[in-house]
Amino acid sequence: MRKILLGTTAVVGLAVAAPAAFAQSSLIGQGPHGATGSPAVATSGLSVRLGGFFEMTYGLVNDDQDKQAFRSIATAGANSRQGQDLRNEAEINLYVDGVATNGLRYGAVFELQMDNQTNTGLDFDELYGYVKGSFGELRFGQEDHSASLINVAVPGVMGQGSSAQWDEFITQAGAAANSYYGAMGGAAPYLMTSPFDGGDATKLVYLSPQFNGFDFAFSWAPNNGEGEQTGTQRDRTTFENSLSAALRYRGTIGPVGVQASFSASRADAPSLNENGTARTGLKDFSAYSGALALSAMGFSIGGEYTWGNYANNVAAAQREGLDQSKHWLVGATYTIGDIQFGAQYGVANQDNGVDGTGAQFDDRKQTYWSLGAQYVVAPGMTVFANYAAISDRNIPVSAPGATAATAATGLANFGGGDRIRNIDVFVVGTRIAF
Repeated sequence: MRKILLGTTAVVGLAVAAPAAFAQSSLIGQGPHGATGSPAVATSGLSVRLGGFFEMTYGLVNDDQDKQAFRSIATAGANSRQGQDLRNEAEINLYVDGVATNGLRYGAVFELQMDNQTNTGLDFDELYGYVKGSFGELRFGQEDHSASLINVAVPGVMGQGSSAQWDEFITQAGAAANSYYGAMGGAAPYLMTSPFDGGDATKLVYLSPQFNGFDFAFSWAPNNGEGEQTGTQRDRTTFENSLSAALRYRGTIGPVGVQASFSASRADAPSLNENGTARTGLKDFSAYSGALALSAMGFSIGGEYTWGNYANNVAAAQREGLDQSKHWLVGATYTIGDIQFGAQYGVANQDNGVDGTGAQFDDRKQTYWSLGAQYVVAPGMTVFANYAAISDRNIPVSAPGATAATAATGLANFGGGDRIRNIDVFVVGTRIAF
């Protein structure tokens, strides 16, 4: 998620102050500093560790969106966008840890990222404090919802996923920049994501200890606001009272490793528009997801099923009168030595409502499949490649409507009247993690 923007000088300053930390070393904190920069009190005793990753990828892209109106409907038939690109991404993670005399552990986590930023700008992904002990762990700050923290992931190799590397190389808007998806800030084109994707609002999160293979998590956020912002967080233009809970099991049955999870999330729909007028016609948000993964003899296979009253990528409010959204996703990997192969397949469906005459639109249906491989070259260095094919049928060009009064104005046309956005992306890259 996009957080507090920082200049690249922050990284330079950090590197100068603690060059050894980039090799995962631990530093001892010096506590509060006086006006001269020297320690004002005795050392705090907190340890500070640095980690993160650098990633570079090359992508070949064949996207129907690139050949159509990617700026506005008026430019339909304009020249296609470029079919290849290089991109990089990075994170610098700062971990602060301490132990009280009674055994209580406490600290903070700062995750700086360069993700979809221009001019190598930085922002914060996660940014939270924590305390933990025999009672579990309490996190407070910007963090994912519990439904995203402990849900079981569908097996796949590095860079592979229904909302992974392929979507980094394509335009994020829908049929046009002035469409519903463009007006909503260029909503992601993928429909198969975690039950509360992108839920990095400032919140409280509880993670339980593990009991006989089971653990659970719970989180609450008053709204979608994050960071130190005070201007609009309480304006009731985003979700309110976001609640999320998840239950997970990890264990073995004979030689087979078993992971399973179930999660549920809900939130009150936005009640006001940005101009302060009442916003109506939206359902309260809900999302439920179950997942299972099995592993043995180098193989892992698993899947998930998600459903609920949500729109877009399991992160937006749905209009009243629409059927529930749903998706399913399966995947498998095989590992032999330092090499791993993976395959995934999934289908998502969302109701498009009716047109201005009350006639039912066909559902939006997205089909995704992918093949990939990764190779561990050396400790911390992995090269990977994957191919993803996506078929996105019946993309609405305005908000889906349940009645003629809130009707969608039509469906995107990608040529030939088939109303299908076909996307093919081949990605090859390397990641260095430290």
